[in-house]
Amino acid sequence: MDLTKNSSLGQSLVPWKTKGDALFHEIRRAILLREIQAGETLSEPQIGSKFNFSQGTVREALMRLQEEGLVQRRGYHGTTVTRSSLIEGVQMAEIRIKLEMEGVRHATDGLTEDDFAELQDCLSRMDAAAKQGDSYALSELDRKFHLTLFRHSSMNALEPILTRCMLHMHLRTFGHSKPAKRAVTPTEAHQPILDALQGRNADDAAAALRDHINLTISLWSPPLKSAMDSR
Repeated sequence: MDLTKNSSLGQSLVPWKTKGDALFHEIRRAILLREIQAGETLSEPQIGSKFNFSQGTVREALMRLQEEGLVQRRGYHGTTVTRSSLIEGVQMAEIRIKLEMEGVRHATDGLTEDDFAELQDCLSRMDAAAKQGDSYALSELDRKFHLTLFRHSSMNALEPILTRCMLHMHLRTFGHSKPAKRAVTPTEAHQPILDALQGRNADDAAAALRDHINLTISLWSPPLKSAMDSR
């Protein structure tokens, strides 16, 4: 395992608050973009030495990753990278769709002009990340867009579940080669959601979210979409 290969530490379009935060995101990026494979061991001393971090900082980053289900810590046996199975992927995709549809129905009427400006800014940054080929920044900003909407639903206790579902879906959809069918820009992909929200039509916004997520899975992870459709 070589985290220094293609390292983007400190260079992402998404700024990190602390060095420890940057390390967490660097390891997470390598996992989400499949530069580190399932079953590989992450050595705390090795990571600390390569990036000049204390073992405590490394351990904290790995504990955060465990909370997201991306690694499993086994005491003296070390930390290994995990992957959700296809069956788990189907369940998490369906849970994500259900949560986001319900969340946006509760959020639609309360959104302000400042909220719409924040969402639009997020999409502009996603377009920039897509143009630069920064798949991890694109993944982070996509989650920010969707979670910003969800936070207006007052369903805060469900946010950690939604975040984990998003992360494991992104494991299957981000960083792959482009699909045969032309992929639209992030703004184009999310515009129907914004249009419905600005029209204060909660049901249309929920349907647009469902269609957007299903299309993303269909384009970037056909095996997952096939498994979902076969249920």
